[in-house]
Amino acid sequence: MNTIKRNSLYLGMVLAGLAGNSFAAANLTLEEVFVSAQKTTESLQDVPISVIALASDSLGNFKFRNTQEIAAQAPNVQMLGSNGDAQLVLGMRGITQSDYSPNGTGAVALYVDEVYMGATPLASSVQLFDVERIEMLLGPQGTLYGKNATGGAVNVMTNVPQMDDTSGYLDIGLGNYGYKTMAGAIDTLLSDNWGVRLAFTNSENDGLVDNKQSGADDPSQIKESGVRLSLAYQGDDLDAILRVTKNRTRANHSGILLLEADGGVENGGVGLGSTGYGRGDLDFHETESNRVEEKKFDLESVNLTFNYNIDNYIITSITSLDNGEYFVPEDPDGSPYHLLEDDFYAETKQFAQDTRLSSDFDGAFNYIAGLYYSTDTTDGETRYRWLADLGDGTQPLANACLDTFFYGCYYSNSYEQTRETKAAYFHSTTQLSDTLSLTAGLRYTEDTIEVEDYTSWLGEAQNSFDQTVDGPSLGSLGLDGRNEKIKDTNTSGKIGLDWFYTEDVMLYASYSTGYRGSAFNGFAFAADEFTSVKPEELKAWEVGFKATLQDGRTQVNAAAFHYIYENQQFLIFDAGLQFLLNAGESEITGMELQIITQATERLRLMGGIGLLDSEYTELNYAGMDLSGNSLPSAPELNANIVVDYDVWESNSAWVKFHYDANYVSKQYFEPFNDSRLDQPAYAIHNVRLNIAVEDEAHSFGVYVKNLTDEEYATYSVDLTTDWNGLFFFRGAPRTYGVDYKFRF
Repeated sequence: MNTIKRNSLYLGMVLAGLAGNSFAAANLTLEEVFVSAQKTTESLQDVPISVIALASDSLGNFKFRNTQEIAAQAPNVQMLGSNGDAQLVLGMRGITQSDYSPNGTGAVALYVDEVYMGATPLASSVQLFDVERIEMLLGPQGTLYGKNATGGAVNVMTNVPQMDDTSGYLDIGLGNYGYKTMAGAIDTLLSDNWGVRLAFTNSENDGLVDNKQSGADDPSQIKESGVRLSLAYQGDDLDAILRVTKNRTRANHSGILLLEADGGVENGGVGLGSTGYGRGDLDFHETESNRVEEKKFDLESVNLTFNYNIDNYIITSITSLDNGEYFVPEDPDGSPYHLLEDDFYAETKQFAQDTRLSSDFDGAFNYIAGLYYSTDTTDGETRYRWLADLGDGTQPLANACLDTFFYGCYYSNSYEQTRETKAAYFHSTTQLSDTLSLTAGLRYTEDTIEVEDYTSWLGEAQNSFDQTVDGPSLGSLGLDGRNEKIKDTNTSGKIGLDWFYTEDVMLYASYSTGYRGSAFNGFAFAADEFTSVKPEELKAWEVGFKATLQDGRTQVNAAAFHYIYENQQFLIFDAGLQFLLNAGESEITGMELQIITQATERLRLMGGIGLLDSEYTELNYAGMDLSGNSLPSAPELNANIVVDYDVWESNSAWVKFHYDANYVSKQYFEPFNDSRLDQPAYAIHNVRLNIAVEDEAHSFGVYVKNLTDEEYATYSVDLTTDWNGLFFFRGAPRTYGVDYKFRF
């Protein structure tokens, strides 16, 4: 807490200095950024919540490919790679998801063109291409976004047809690790009222982890493609857009790092001390995995959005159909042996309808009222293979797992899960005076989650390595067609005040609540593991300000918050079993600061800092009191900086330099705060040089990401009880490349 106070004092000194040195600099005024964080288009500086917005120009410099890289550019936004590149989970202000089961949902809601992509097969298949802007809303968004926005929400807004002459672009690139990419779009006007845009992307590489196993492919590959067709209509009172998207991924899954818990092979190494295997002299991004198979993600989405203007109202309807399929084969031991191998599969079909009425009165009072309905069905399966190799690797275990205490077996489950959500919401703003406004909102939600035919069984692992379906079953594990149903209701809301101290300085304060729905453990095999968890609930107090200084040349935004977090859902791995549990209660206090300034005509700076103080106040597990421990993925400090410098410019050409970096202090990925599993502090640096000619018709870029080749983990699990190993997912190594973009 002392750190927070010191930084608050420093912030006040910075603001005083900036205000005192204000001067006319019209040619240096920052461009106004508009966002739809509150379901209506507003200036970022007028929205009384903490929002980080990245527009298309910035996205091009960052070369974002997934949500992992988004998190690096925002204070108090974290990324938890709980299933490597297959499942990148965002966290905000210490609120995140540790349950990586295929039937789970995150604590930060991901929206693409205002459609919620919560289920794992949907969220994991989202690709970032032809994006107009990305908005990150920090703090619970229970009123307008509903359930599973406990920590916040991310809005990905794609480009819409421009309703103008034919235009477009083609962007191609090459890089190390065999990286090749091609993306583009073509946009044209079909008639006075109709426009169409076709966008696509395709990327691949040879794998980021070097596999030393003879004859095996390299893991951590990229091989993905996507296409989106957008058809738009604009009339006097009606505008509508239909988007049809198809994404496809076929690539080898992330290379997993399993370190010997004893630090070497003298005490047995991994695999219950039976193989004696150790990594030896392998580097961080090397492996000897004997199982490198293709992960498969498919996403098909149809989204129809229309806005109808009638008198002083806008009626908005968003209808979506989404189908996502997810298959992830893992080799968690990362060794030449068949010690532990997993297969995760799920397919989700979702329908969602959001209908809202927005007022546009001239008076002091305006509101948004809406009805929301969604349903999704997930067919899930998980398979584990245990110790099909035993001994020194030359003597496979006898094909009789029932006689060897279940070693040499595979364990499988299957189920169908259906979720249904009904909600009604109301969000209003009241102008109490010329400078003071009241925001009030309420949302009522009814949630039903039902699991049908949850079944588990076991069979021989030895002959099942190449099977895509289970072989002969040896018997039940105690779950035979279980059916369970949970129904929850929740009322969440927000009340807040925002006060314009001056035309350019707004102060705000709010109290809000968030809600994350109940869940079933998708990793249950034994009857004891078949657990469900209660909803998470979050109470949040927040104060902040947004200041535009130096005649629009500088923006300074800051917020401080305090959370009471009840029933956090988390997955725990214990002696070969996996349990989905609720923590009792935790508290989180923190702040974030964002500054952007046009320092000179050529130099633009952006930076942010986030501070967190998180701890469990009530958590007991297996007789251990874990109160006082930090929450997972909640580093005490993270910071980012962006430097954009115009090196040279003429009438039709320019050269620009871009640098960005982010720093993350030590963090844990599990509630035990095991020092063997923590991620020490690290920093990532990225640079890029852009050259454009012929009024930006042609542009060239050279970039390096993770310039210093930092080695870091994005997730960790303790597997010492069964495998004598510490399990990690690696972050990406240094990558570099060149690209060319043609605009027409």
